[in-house]
Amino acid sequence: MEDSKKVPSWLRWLALATTFLTAFLILLGGVVHGTGSSLACPDWPTCHGSFFPEMAGGVLIEHSHRVVAASVGFLVIILCLGFWRSPFRSLLKYSLVALGLVIFQGVLGGVTVLFQLPPEVSTAHLGTSMIFLALLVYITRRAFVDPEGAYVRGEQPYPFFSLGILILLFCQILLGASVRHWGAGLACVEIPFCGGIWPANGPFLVKLQMAHRLLGLSVGIGIILHALWIRRSRPRDSSLNRWAVLSIFLVLAQIALGYYSVMTALELLPVTSHLGLAAILWITLWVIFLQMKGSSEHAPTLATKPGISKPPTPAEA
Repeated sequence: MEDSKKVPSWLRWLALATTFLTAFLILLGGVVHGTGSSLACPDWPTCHGSFFPEMAGGVLIEHSHRVVAASVGFLVIILCLGFWRSPFRSLLKYSLVALGLVIFQGVLGGVTVLFQLPPEVSTAHLGTSMIFLALLVYITRRAFVDPEGAYVRGEQPYPFFSLGILILLFCQILLGASVRHWGAGLACVEIPFCGGIWPANGPFLVKLQMAHRLLGLSVGIGIILHALWIRRSRPRDSSLNRWAVLSIFLVLAQIALGYYSVMTALELLPVTSHLGLAAILWITLWVIFLQMKGSSEHAPTLATKPGISKPPTPAEA
């Protein structure tokens, strides 16, 4: 019999599966663009007038992306129904927000196709997918660890540093999407600068490419300093420190992938890996932020709620 204070196991694992499927969907979206398959299905929501087109060539890639997206939407609906039947109302609220986001994301996908890939819409499409993925990670984390929202922040100050780095990374992801969808990926093949730190008299695409590099460098330095700050301010939080160290390795790998993408003239594997690693780095920093916001260095503090007892202090013990 399931503990009434726990989310049913099938619902927890469904949330986790939906999160992983969403991450795969983002990666598949990168493959769609990287293979030039974005308009292989020129209509929407059908593909050449059918929901079951011949799956070959670009149609196979583009329509597979749509099928996976529809599957994610279906799983989110089941999540909503599952949390609606559970006592965890806040998780129902977040799952309904996720449903709203996945519907909005579908509409953006349709607009992208029907209006022939406008860069602004394509960039918003990726940005929304990252927000959606972060929300699913939050729902999954709550479902496994804290379904009643009992954990509250301890005595540590609010992690503004972590929030700032997270926002900067999101801006960098949007800028990277702009570089890709505006076709600025090879606007400058010089490394690290384009004829100088800032090409004041250069064309728009070169400036866009250079802005992506400069912000990427700033974010990279910020993430390294952020990780060092965590290790200094929370030395006994081993879990948090592992996430911090991971963020350093990820950002260094991401910079290397960016360089390799330019050197290989935007080959599919490095460019898609660059997108996938950006999503992993985004979620890593998101988890760090949640962990710093939701617990003190030593242990989480339980809110005073019916049926939830506050852990004794060492003196009381």
